[in-house]
Amino acid sequence: MRNRLKSQGFTLGLILMVILSAYFPRYGATGGILKAEVTTKIAIALIFLLQGLTLDSKKLISSVVNIRLHVFCQSWIFLISPLLMIAIVLVCDPWIPSNIRSGLLFLSALPTTILSSTVFTAKSNGDAGAALFSATLSNLIGVLATPLWCLVLFSSTNTAFPPIGSLITKIALYILLPISMGQILRQLKILQPFAASRLIKRLTNGFILFIIYAAFCDSFLDNVWSGFGLTSIVVASLVATLFLAILSALVWITSPLSSTDYGQRIAAFFCGSQKTLAAGVPMASVIFASQVGDLQESLIILPLMIYHALQLFLAGILSGNFAARRTEAERV
Repeated sequence: MRNRLKSQGFTLGLILMVILSAYFPRYGATGGILKAEVTTKIAIALIFLLQGLTLDSKKLISSVVNIRLHVFCQSWIFLISPLLMIAIVLVCDPWIPSNIRSGLLFLSALPTTILSSTVFTAKSNGDAGAALFSATLSNLIGVLATPLWCLVLFSSTNTAFPPIGSLITKIALYILLPISMGQILRQLKILQPFAASRLIKRLTNGFILFIIYAAFCDSFLDNVWSGFGLTSIVVASLVATLFLAILSALVWITSPLSSTDYGQRIAAFFCGSQKTLAAGVPMASVIFASQVGDLQESLIILPLMIYHALQLFLAGILSGNFAARRTEAERV
């Protein structure tokens, strides 16, 4: 019960951050007083430093060889997920405006999010090491797989590939390096009392809320949402919700195929059902470079922005339930 209340508190925090970004966007926007273009990167690095402090090294190493789980996750991310969206678009085609169809298909071909899939797996008492490895792997695969899917789906668009070196550098700098530093500090037992405290979870939650606030500030400050017709926003929201609901349900139902361990099933769920906004936006800029105009690019990422918000709310709600079930299962 306590875990569920904490989960609801975190969900309310997510809603509050979106509201604050709507009314006070200047503080968290690029160039604002909070210098979000720098502080969000620091927050991401600190989150993974804290993850490194709490991750069991043996479990992290053992997760690398968990081929069954990683094949399951990558199959859902890059094969079944796009096929599911294609089916939804075909069935709902009469009601989907043509200007958001590309954005929906692009959303389905994206890799998973490294940050939230790992963090929410940890919050759910799942196998965070497995989630981290599988999510990082999907982002590396996605550098090639996502543009290839777009090449198949949109023959009229620019087929240029995202800059591989830049993506790998960011993953190394903001994720792998902090995780490694956290692991080193854990092995040296320098921060052992701190690593075992609840303060880590509170700090992690605070950093996540700040990142969400900053992520929405720019869109509100630039009046991005005013450029969309009401019909496009409503339909994109409905289809994104339908896609998330079906995808999440199917990934969880089939998760026993990934592992018999409940903690690894949690990792498979978050990795298999989430999509990255951080890598998706720059990918859209490169892949759809030939389609000029801010509004066109915004329409491409509109379903992704909606899906990103929805998946965070869903994860915030489910993480407490997963954690409670894991605790109950361990007691039995």
